Amino acid sequence: MAERPKLIVYSLEYCPNCEELKEYLTRNQISYQERDMSSAAALTELRINGIFVQEAPVLQSGSAFLVPRDLFSAGTLNEDRVLQLIEGS
Repeated sequence: MAERPKLIVYSLEYCPNCEELKEYLTRNQISYQERDMSSAAALTELRINGIFVQEAPVLQSGSAFLVPRDLFSAGTLNEDRVLQLIEGS
């Protein structure tokens, strides 16, 4: 069975949506790495992958990304989209 790509959460220090996403992943025992979206390295990595956003969070699994408009609707985390990304759908 192929190993699932690692998840990366690009977040900012004062970001309620970032906290909600990280709490959801932790609550469901989904491991992830966190990257500080305010760092030049993280912004460069996102831009190299064609991701040009002004807000956080961004969730990455392999070469697939979910940006805030994908992750949240009316201020609520779209858990189905997160699971689809994780499962590679």
